[in-house]
Amino acid sequence: MDPVYERVFKPQSSTSYRPIQQISPSLASHLTPHAPAPRRLRRSRVVFHWLSHILSLLWIAPIATLLWLNLSKHVIGASVWCPRHNCNADGNSDNAIERATKLDRQDHNVTGALQFVAKALEVWFFFVATSLVYDMGIMFAQRGRGLPVGYFLTHLEFGDVRNLLNPLLWTSPLPHRTGVPEKRARIIKLYIFACATALLTILANLMGPAAAVLVLPTLQWVDTPRIMHQTFNVTGATHQPSGGGLFPGCSAAQLDLRNYSCTANTYGPSLDQWTAQSIASTKQAFTPHGEGGVILGVSQEAALQFTINVTANADVTWVPSRQVLREMSHDFLKARGHFADWDPPEYPDREFNNSLQTILQRQGPSLGFQGMCYIGNVTDVNLEDGRWIRCYTGWLPNDAPTGLLLNNGTEYTKCFRLGLGPADKDNQSGFFLQNLDPNVTQVETGIGIYFADRATLFSDSDDFGSGIKECLARENSEDCDWDRIFAAPLPDRLTNTTVNVGIVSYEVPGPDRENGRVWCEHVVYQSFPTYSVDTSPRTNLQNLVMLNNLAKVEMEAIPMAMNPSWFLAAWSVDFNSTLNGKRQIVKELSRMLPLTYEDGSSKSAIEFMFLHLYVLGQSLSMVNHYTYDVPADFNTRQAKEADKDKYHPIFRTYATIHVWAYGISGRTAKLGIAVVSLGAVCVIARFLIGLMIGIQERSTVEMLAAAFEHRHQREFDGLEEDEELAKVRYQVFVDVEGKKRFMPGKRTTRWSNANTP
Repeated sequence: MDPVYERVFKPQSSTSYRPIQQISPSLASHLTPHAPAPRRLRRSRVVFHWLSHILSLLWIAPIATLLWLNLSKHVIGASVWCPRHNCNADGNSDNAIERATKLDRQDHNVTGALQFVAKALEVWFFFVATSLVYDMGIMFAQRGRGLPVGYFLTHLEFGDVRNLLNPLLWTSPLPHRTGVPEKRARIIKLYIFACATALLTILANLMGPAAAVLVLPTLQWVDTPRIMHQTFNVTGATHQPSGGGLFPGCSAAQLDLRNYSCTANTYGPSLDQWTAQSIASTKQAFTPHGEGGVILGVSQEAALQFTINVTANADVTWVPSRQVLREMSHDFLKARGHFADWDPPEYPDREFNNSLQTILQRQGPSLGFQGMCYIGNVTDVNLEDGRWIRCYTGWLPNDAPTGLLLNNGTEYTKCFRLGLGPADKDNQSGFFLQNLDPNVTQVETGIGIYFADRATLFSDSDDFGSGIKECLARENSEDCDWDRIFAAPLPDRLTNTTVNVGIVSYEVPGPDRENGRVWCEHVVYQSFPTYSVDTSPRTNLQNLVMLNNLAKVEMEAIPMAMNPSWFLAAWSVDFNSTLNGKRQIVKELSRMLPLTYEDGSSKSAIEFMFLHLYVLGQSLSMVNHYTYDVPADFNTRQAKEADKDKYHPIFRTYATIHVWAYGISGRTAKLGIAVVSLGAVCVIARFLIGLMIGIQERSTVEMLAAAFEHRHQREFDGLEEDEELAKVRYQVFVDVEGKKRFMPGKRTTRWSNANTP
């Protein structure tokens, strides 16, 4: 086998090559690939070298700024051009349209200019990436066995995405067929160069869109900092309304005596308004064009309005708390600009004026109910010690194939236990409706409200082992087994409303209806939703409050107790007194009840169902709650621990504003951050590699001249295909005169003395 030689360029008048062993040691030391250039570099070369690196490193500055803006979710304001947050959008002003037009024009101009900024960042990075590919090529060419021919122009080709599919990029590291087998480590290093080039190709082509995503702000809904202000303690639902200041115009003494007619001035018209809305909407729904669409009515509290909230979990109806609405109303008026001298810390005034739209958010309690109404008869069973059982016929399970009040399917009789001792007065209440209809002989219609902690059911064929049927059949019912009756288990499909049940029993005016009742049952649950109100009169003309983040009631959830006296407060009537027959709701109920009792599927029955729905909504909305203040030094860790208590949550207040802002909420923004972050890594890598290879690599013209001066020494003999030609390697070194020279890589081809000219 012929010996393998390295050929070097001899810097003399005539060019000749000879084996490196025949060169004197003193000359050989100047001809090695790493020999330093003896001539002094021109000052312009040094200046260009450092300016190039400084320019590359400066690219990180705007990128770091963009990353900070997006990661910190920086809010600009109502306009993209909002210097010093001075772009008041004030949608309530007289010139709101003119102001909005001006802001829109500014937004258009600024976003257009920012697109040029994004393009400039892309071009800037392309310069950095080109320099990095070139520097990596020079680094490989000055070390080891040199750089394959296929990689010498990679810095000019890498920007084209088609270069990723160029076979030369992936085959050049392999030794060609006439060469000596290559060490795996050297091949791996060249493949690292190829992969780095491919990565830079991808980054360079993605940098434009990535920069644009980060440079251009977007219109977003942004939450202001959430202020912890109260912690829930307990609801007032389990006790009768009490305390001065609970209702406008009511003293503590009046509430203690259950004289709730004091609420008539404020809440009497409110319930009558709901009545009128219900009747009007129901009548519209039965017109040829109404197609059964009943629209829910609204009620007002302070400056806000609300309605009952029927969620996707349709068997639970949620009602906002009037107490929360009163607290929120003042914030709402401030946002509308009614109080110029009032600036709550929860809602900074600047945030309101510097946004296109503001939605106030306040967490608080809400009560919800499940219930249904039925038609039947009532039976009372008196037991010993003042205990008694009230039973109603006509009960149907939720899965029964019925309409609203249809008496079909398998009927059950439902019995509730009442009279639980001295406190029983808190579990039952009632009043009367004055009847002014001259055609009805019954002067008053009684309404009874009860709360029972337990209930049971039986049908004609089965009482599920409770013994209730036997008890009802006895002449002396005092011997009935109270514990057995209400402890007997029921089928799962019948147990959804047998614990902590509320009952509203309506007498039916007319002859022979002494025991006839339209009766309704309900169970009450508690949730802690977020109250939201849009402050813009253009998008929320009625000042309507919505409930968000309502909890889903699980089947095993235990309902809460509710004192019947809250219903008296909702009706604005004293205990055991008579409500004036001139009130709208009294007149409508007097009309509806006989018709509903006769036909549970009639239009009157539907009207009655909605009317009872609003009575329940009025009652639950008036229930108060008690809180205590969050300590001023309460930190984030303590708040997280406190939030684990789902029965005593911390209430937070904040606003959601519609503004121009930066952020990483979308996937494209996250991809943009990943791309520019990798770009910053490339900038740093380019700086480090530049320091490693020195200043000499800067002149591309000098490299081209060295290539033209190089004499072909048969290193391409026998190679015809591009893939093979590209595998030939050359080292780049500096001769004693300081000029760059090309030398075929070691052990690339076979040489003998006969090859030497």
